Amino acid sequence: MEMVISVKEDKAMKRFIVITALAAITLTACNRDLSPEQPKKGVAFTATTENPATKTALNKNGSNYEVVWQNGDQITVVDAASHVGVYSTTSTTTKADFTFESGSEATTAPYKAYYPETVYNSGTPTLPATQNYVEGNISGSPMYAESSTESLAFKNICGIIRLNVSTTQTGKKVRRIILSANQGMSGAISNAATLADDGYVAEVSGTASITLDCGESGVDIGSTAKPFHFAVPGNTYTGLGITVETTDGLSQTLTLKSDKTVVVGRSKITDITLAFNDYLLVIDLTESNDEITIPAGVNAKLIGSNKNRNVIIEGGGSIIYLDNATMRKLNINGDATIDVTGTNAINDPDYQNPIDIKEGSTVTFRGDGTFNLNSYYCTGAIICENDNADIIIEGGTLNLVAGAGTVSAIRAGNLTITGGSISAWCENYIGIYATKDVKVSGGNVTASGDAQGIYVNGGDLLISGGTVEAEQRRNSTFWGGPEALVAGIVVNTKDGAGAEGGNLTISGGTVNAIGHIGPGIGSSWHRGGWSYPSWTKSIVISGGTVTASTEQSGFGAIFYSGASATTRCDVITITEGITKLTLIQGATAEKMFNSGDVSATFTVDGKNMTGYLIDPTSADWTFEHIQRTVSTTIATDDTWTFTKK
Repeated sequence: MEMVISVKEDKAMKRFIVITALAAITLTACNRDLSPEQPKKGVAFTATTENPATKTALNKNGSNYEVVWQNGDQITVVDAASHVGVYSTTSTTTKADFTFESGSEATTAPYKAYYPETVYNSGTPTLPATQNYVEGNISGSPMYAESSTESLAFKNICGIIRLNVSTTQTGKKVRRIILSANQGMSGAISNAATLADDGYVAEVSGTASITLDCGESGVDIGSTAKPFHFAVPGNTYTGLGITVETTDGLSQTLTLKSDKTVVVGRSKITDITLAFNDYLLVIDLTESNDEITIPAGVNAKLIGSNKNRNVIIEGGGSIIYLDNATMRKLNINGDATIDVTGTNAINDPDYQNPIDIKEGSTVTFRGDGTFNLNSYYCTGAIICENDNADIIIEGGTLNLVAGAGTVSAIRAGNLTITGGSISAWCENYIGIYATKDVKVSGGNVTASGDAQGIYVNGGDLLISGGTVEAEQRRNSTFWGGPEALVAGIVVNTKDGAGAEGGNLTISGGTVNAIGHIGPGIGSSWHRGGWSYPSWTKSIVISGGTVTASTEQSGFGAIFYSGASATTRCDVITITEGITKLTLIQGATAEKMFNSGDVSATFTVDGKNMTGYLIDPTSADWTFEHIQRTVSTTIATDDTWTFTKK
């Protein structure tokens, strides 16, 4: 059959063919645009993140944390021509396309890129001082990339501290959390020009802190720990301080001990757990003269000065922050920590002890501030009930002045000093008195009294570090005389006739024991008709630098026997671990060592030196006597130094 096409139909067919052809061309063009070899229209850079690692999302996938970009993330890209452009993404994947938003488009390789875009900070790359809380996540952990193409492989330049906060209280919402340390956590990146060469580990100088802002409405916390994430430079942090503030105006600050560190690795998560117990911020001492009682287990911050106001701490592990506070009296009725900031004081509370500590309590002093305590016509400045509570000094400066009519500057059961500074001055009697052990491993200790500088009555005195100066002052009258042995350092028994006492061991640190009308280091206490005779079991000097001195006749710089055979030190030993031992004789002093009991043993590095009147050249140690003489009588102001040959 023959087909006939009219002219009209022919024109329509031609139009169809043309349209079909155009459609085919358009489809081909569209297919070409979507081919994987061609970039998407408008895309300037493609960015990836290292994996496994952490960035803005902490979605756990097995043992790893997935690294994904978030919709709205922005980066700053700087090219070789100094063009600076801001680019954004709508992706929520590990590989995202970024399109130009503002600034100058970066078109000339190589490229440097910063995330988030604010890190670039107009050419001074900086870790921000404030980060925003994200539920179960972290907001914009800083990253950096270098590339010669439009493909940017970002790497983290920080690590993450995950602070897990819980509380037993109800209705608490965290408003903000502040982290600080002896090392910087925010600020200008000091190695910005060499980030890639330095392994992408950002460094900042100084000690600037970082704040996590949780918003005006806050974040709920309860008995189950809630994670809060901070991006901080990889570092070993010391002196870490954590301040948690709630929406109802409560706050808690905890500071890591000076010998503890927190290590944060680049692109790693470091967990810290914190139980929030608030302290009460008004306790403003100036508001009234009413007595303040702080319930057990509640932390408190005391501010303001009011010499008429008493404070009672019921204990229960409370932390009491003193911030430039002055009060009339402080009673501590249980375990507590006193954290001092600025200058704080208790002055002459109407002939009462400034601080009374209940029997059985443990009280710790710490911080970087000062606490001045002045007392008159009472027992002393810091007094433990029945001399049976424990005191720990980790930091801060305690200035204890026990003036007229006082017995001791500080009286305790166990006294442990690991840091800080304590100055204990007593006008009448004893600087530091303890009925159990006194242990000094750090810090600075100055103890001064007319009777003794340090008197351990029933325990051991162990000095392994720090600096200790103990002085028995020359102006003593009441306590004078051979039956009332007065000394810079005395260790002996608590009670009972003829009972042996504790041990004096010096294994490190620097010790200066000064005796004026008594020995520098003594071993017994006996006042006829007033006290039972008692003595130190042993004196061992095995390390550190030790100086002992006396001015009184009848005593030695080290006195290791009492007035009779019933009051003696069984043994005094010096070993070659000692750095230096110096003995100073002043005024009418007769002997370096005084032993009325020949059964006592004096050894130097294992060699019996009893009486010490042997030829010094025959010993393993050299006795350097400034007069270069060996006799039973020591000349005035002589100094002998014992050193290893």
